[in-house]
Amino acid sequence: MKKLNIKKHLKNILSEKRYEHTIAVAETSVKLAKIYGEDINKIEIAALLHDCAKNLKLSEMKRLIGRESELTKVEYNLPEILHGFAGAIYARNIFKIEDKDILNAIKYHTIGRKNMTMIEKIIYIADVIEPGRKCGNVDKVRKLAYKDIDCAILQEMKNKINYLLSTNRVIHTNTIDMRNSILLKKRNGKKDENISC
Repeated sequence: MKKLNIKKHLKNILSEKRYEHTIAVAETSVKLAKIYGEDINKIEIAALLHDCAKNLKLSEMKRLIGRESELTKVEYNLPEILHGFAGAIYARNIFKIEDKDILNAIKYHTIGRKNMTMIEKIIYIADVIEPGRKCGNVDKVRKLAYKDIDCAILQEMKNKINYLLSTNRVIHTNTIDMRNSILLKKRNGKKDENISC
């Protein structure tokens, strides 16, 4: 499906605010793709579709995903986690997306996972740093993203985990796995266990 058709469809199913966010994520993702040498077309499609299920009702998200093995009963009732999983299925069913990189970038854009691909990392961090985002230490994360995407993700995760802990919210195990995976990769071959970003 062409990007123009995707945008037209999204404009009809997303709120105006969510659509503007989606376009900003796509633009940010393309900038990052150029820096990190990734396929711009794949990145843009993944970015456009990352929130395609965001405005669905929780019951519709549940219907789409069925019984997803990565989700616990608690997470299965959280739209903020569920919309990525539902979005990957929606993208496959409605937009006929079969590319695993694109589908995984959509699926894991909020919780991450161990050993993420660069495409997944770009969508994950672009969702956080697009120009409309004003919360927390986003400026620090934004600067890091254009220099070292792993450091940007580690900083964003510090912000996210602190927020989730302070508000008594669920932290998906994938998020912890992603953090540990990046830390271990950065520590590989270094004597000092402190990672400076």
